[in-house]
Amino acid sequence: MGYDLLAAIFFVLMTPFVLAAFVAFWFVNARDHEELARSWGAYARARDLDFAPPEGEWPNRSAARISWASGDATLRITTVGREAKVRTRLVVRPRATLLGSLRWICEEGAAPRVRTAERPTGFTERLVSERVRRALLEMRQRDRVTLSYRRGMLIVEWQGGERNAARLDAARRLGEALAERVAEEFHRPARLRRPAA
Repeated sequence: MGYDLLAAIFFVLMTPFVLAAFVAFWFVNARDHEELARSWGAYARARDLDFAPPEGEWPNRSAARISWASGDATLRITTVGREAKVRTRLVVRPRATLLGSLRWICEEGAAPRVRTAERPTGFTERLVSERVRRALLEMRQRDRVTLSYRRGMLIVEWQGGERNAARLDAARRLGEALAERVAEEFHRPARLRRPAA
């Protein structure tokens, strides 16, 4: 019975410390999200973009969002994930859509290593022009950057809650380049394959 009593005393003494650590973690996390929202609000005002601040209460609080339109496409920048796994996400919804899917991944590290998964074969060349490729590599900065295209929506993600205005500008240029590329490919005349003789 002595060990049970010792364990109970230990848990009673440790409970306030665990609760205090949880509260401190929550305050630090909330402060980081608020700083990001203030940063994005200032960025959006300076560039005349739409900004939606976070709404709701923790843990169901929405993320801050910057949105704008370019041509026939709507674009937005937001964050996904929580705590140490926060990623910045650029979502491009062009009016025109292409039939296919793509996952383009540039791994983190000094030299860019790109992996792709596409359907149908050759779909990468339709979306990732030289301009788009340069813009994707500009976003990389030794972080992992992913581009996904599925069901008419383009998503670009990279690690962290982005606060650098120059990198947000680069993300906007990338989104607009992707929207233009989809529109170009949508309006390009179809290339028919001749049947084998």
